[in-house]
Amino acid sequence: MAGFVHRVTGSDNWRFMLSGAGVTLGLLPLGQGQWRAAFGAAVVGLLVVGAWAWGTRSSRSVGMAVGASLVGLMVVVFAVSQWPTGLITAPPSDWLGGWLSIGAGCLAALVVDWVVHRSRLRRVAPSPALASMWRWRVAVSVLATVWLVCGCGVAAVVGDGDGALRFSASDDEVLPLPTALRLVSVDHCASGGSSGNCTAEFVVAATDAAGRWTVVVRLVDHLRRRGWPLQLDHGIYDGDREIGGILPWTAHHLWLFVDEEPPDPLRAPIDATVVVYIDNA
Repeated sequence: MAGFVHRVTGSDNWRFMLSGAGVTLGLLPLGQGQWRAAFGAAVVGLLVVGAWAWGTRSSRSVGMAVGASLVGLMVVVFAVSQWPTGLITAPPSDWLGGWLSIGAGCLAALVVDWVVHRSRLRRVAPSPALASMWRWRVAVSVLATVWLVCGCGVAAVVGDGDGALRFSASDDEVLPLPTALRLVSVDHCASGGSSGNCTAEFVVAATDAAGRWTVVVRLVDHLRRRGWPLQLDHGIYDGDREIGGILPWTAHHLWLFVDEEPPDPLRAPIDATVVVYIDNA
């Protein structure tokens, strides 16, 4: 028994290290304040990297090298997805989709690993061979299950409606406002359908009781600085912004009316407000 414990805690230390590195991938979304996404990243990181660590029959050096490559690749995918230049940041499902592809690659690597080491395992003692076989089976089963479940989810989203990938507008597409403007209210799904195809409404007013035209001018200038290519057409400022990330997302469309809109009976009357609308183009 003591010898078995020594083998697990001694020779398998690198497997624990790689599994821990997979869990630390959950720190990446915390920089954006996304706690739920951080939990998902930690779980997926553990499943993908940990599956390789415990499923491979390779030596410590090879296992560590491949595991470190998996961690590095997942970090790169997250960076590409979440830090686009001049584009709207894609939702967490974008980089999780990329990690799903990495998991599929890891699954293929485990199959290759089994084929390469199969003949060698036949020449070793039965018990280590049996233990490594069970570790491999569990790792492959976990990865295959995760890939199947997540793959079905992606297929359901892609197959919904026209197959477009959509998500509702986020606050940082408009906020923070300059000091001359204030946010009166926001509704991320004031109207629209499912699968993120909602129309968001940001109600904005001036902080100095300025008139509507002044609010429009200030707001258009602010939105252009944030990357919205707004153009005036028949009394409406509108423009589209592309989405960054890896998956093919539909662009977001923003518009606001220059002239006063008909009053909304569900909204309390506030003087000199302008409503910014954002939905999927």
